[in-house]
Amino acid sequence: MPRQRCTGTTRAGDPCRSFAVADGLCQAHHPARAEAHREATRKGGEARSATRRAARLWAAKGDEIAQADLPAMLRSTMIDVRLGLVEPAVAGAIATLAKTSVALAHDMELEARLAALEEAAGISPPNVTRLDRRRA
Repeated sequence: MPRQRCTGTTRAGDPCRSFAVADGLCQAHHPARAEAHREATRKGGEARSATRRAARLWAAKGDEIAQADLPAMLRSTMIDVRLGLVEPAVAGAIATLAKTSVALAHDMELEARLAALEEAAGISPPNVTRLDRRRA
């Protein structure tokens, strides 16, 4: 059975395109849910503004971020979350990016060390394109 559409109208007078939740009305048009809708709308606006604020702060710090700067940046972000200046979701994204950056730097260091060892031992790394042609 298809879901029922809201019987309310938009400010422009067009039919509402949302699905009905109760009594033929959507969350935005149902009078009993008006306060919950206003609160959800307010929280959504706060989250968007916090994300923009975090993006501006990141841009102000500059495009080049050294590996040694990450611990201080994470501590600063944690304080900003505690003070309510940065949304926890934004801080989580920053922490994930920092963790990925550290893992990538570690992998690149290991690759460089392995290449140096292979060169010192006189071992040439396998030619991937040659191996791929043999399998084809």
